[in-house]
Amino acid sequence: MALEPSSQLPAGLLEALQASSSRSRPTPHPLSSFANGISDVTETIDGETVNKCDLLCPRPGCGSIILKKGVATLEERESLQIEPSDIPPHPLLPPLPDTSESIRWWLITPSPMSFENIGFSRPVESLPLSPAGKKFKLLACAECDLGPLGWSEEGGTEFWLACSRVGYQSGQ
Repeated sequence: MALEPSSQLPAGLLEALQASSSRSRPTPHPLSSFANGISDVTETIDGETVNKCDLLCPRPGCGSIILKKGVATLEERESLQIEPSDIPPHPLLPPLPDTSESIRWWLITPSPMSFENIGFSRPVESLPLSPAGKKFKLLACAECDLGPLGWSEEGGTEFWLACSRVGYQSGQ
């Protein structure tokens, strides 16, 4: 079926769309692949430890940029079991330790607009060790839906990504 002259695409649009869809995607490197662990992917700026490289979706082939370098601060706090109990964990996502242990998280504030590409679940009634009545949203890659990568309180201004559940773009 031929396009009517009035409904043709603007000159160069099809080529631009094809070029952007065929661009090479960054390769996500898991935290476990760095010889010095978390210290290889952090730097200190103005007394805060921040992400030294872009945080990526950990799914090979996706590599969507979730967060640009220097946006998140490294925090250590208790682990949360963020896996929905009715869904088996995804093999690309390492299990989080028991809630009695501390782990490293990337803290992103003050709004979801700090992200490059993130998706949010519907509100979840509670997570283990959460105060009664609080609702949470789970964070996932907005491009391929891999998750949960982290969490936030519904309506909150803090967004938490598990350091072990995101990919890192090396060579920046």
